[in-house]
Amino acid sequence: MPDDRVVDAARLNALLRPRHPDVEVAHVDVLGAHEGSASRLRLAVQYAPGRDAGLPTTMFLKRNLARFEFPAEMYSTEVRLYRDLLPAMAIEHPAVYAIEADRDELVFTIVMEDIGGRPGARLGIATTPATPDEVASLLRTLASMHAAWWGGNRLDREAPWLTDPVANAPMRFWREIGPRLSHRHLESGHRAELVDADRWPEASLWPAFDRLCAANAEGPPTLLHGDVHAGNVYYVAGGDGGLLDWQLMLRGSWALDVTYILITALTTEDRRAHESALLREYLDRLGERAPGWDEAWRRYRQNVLYGVAMWLITPNGVHDDDVQDVNLVRCLAAGEDLETLGALQT
Repeated sequence: MPDDRVVDAARLNALLRPRHPDVEVAHVDVLGAHEGSASRLRLAVQYAPGRDAGLPTTMFLKRNLARFEFPAEMYSTEVRLYRDLLPAMAIEHPAVYAIEADRDELVFTIVMEDIGGRPGARLGIATTPATPDEVASLLRTLASMHAAWWGGNRLDREAPWLTDPVANAPMRFWREIGPRLSHRHLESGHRAELVDADRWPEASLWPAFDRLCAANAEGPPTLLHGDVHAGNVYYVAGGDGGLLDWQLMLRGSWALDVTYILITALTTEDRRAHESALLREYLDRLGERAPGWDEAWRRYRQNVLYGVAMWLITPNGVHDDDVQDVNLVRCLAAGEDLETLGALQT
């Protein structure tokens, strides 16, 4: 596969024609570009007359970074999700127009629906809080997905490459770099003043993270998105919500996904007022698979730490400072309300 970083009409035609042989792209403009853990482009597309093959005039392109310093599994996992798993998953998701990947699935390009251009859809962002009804729409999606993969048998057959939180390469990477990055951000910078060192002692954070990973590897596993924060979702008027950015997908406890969206998408006040009802609604949708309330509440309390850890270590520049701060403040408040570190004590 060519390692071509130019996205023009010829390149887009080459990407689209395996699935849409009649398309003829005449011109492409890059409307926006962002590089974090991958390269993301929003494209405006012009077609030759009568040659749009039913495709839209804007698209979203995601591809590998030219230089990637994170676990390689973050790329291969997402390629396999969009190519092999998502087409058979009965959940809301963006339309996928093209997938190209090398043999190792580390050099890749995915062309998909521009959700920001879909009527009635809204991309999530922490600085625009979701309503409880919007979060409920995401929990319906998560319950449907989790139920379909519950217990591990299907995972063993169809996604044997997914690992649990103890063995998972990104989780191990976060654990390796986490103490250094969290110390840096607790010492200085815009996040330092947000954290009460007495309530969140550095010496306790990462041993507690180890216990969280071990806890999330126990019990019936399911397929997890792994990164369901407020900025990796979208809301659909009158329908269930959708999930984006699957690079951290893994297998493990349902509570990691459910907790992360509850504590980042809602304001602290709305989370306090609605978390119990929303969690009960999710469990009801699991039906007979659902754990008892006491066990579910314990798992929920524990998994708040994942959000705290992730927003402490996220490098500056990956998200705007105000987004980082809002997410971290919400996670810290939830951890203090729910006594998360206490819930993770041995």
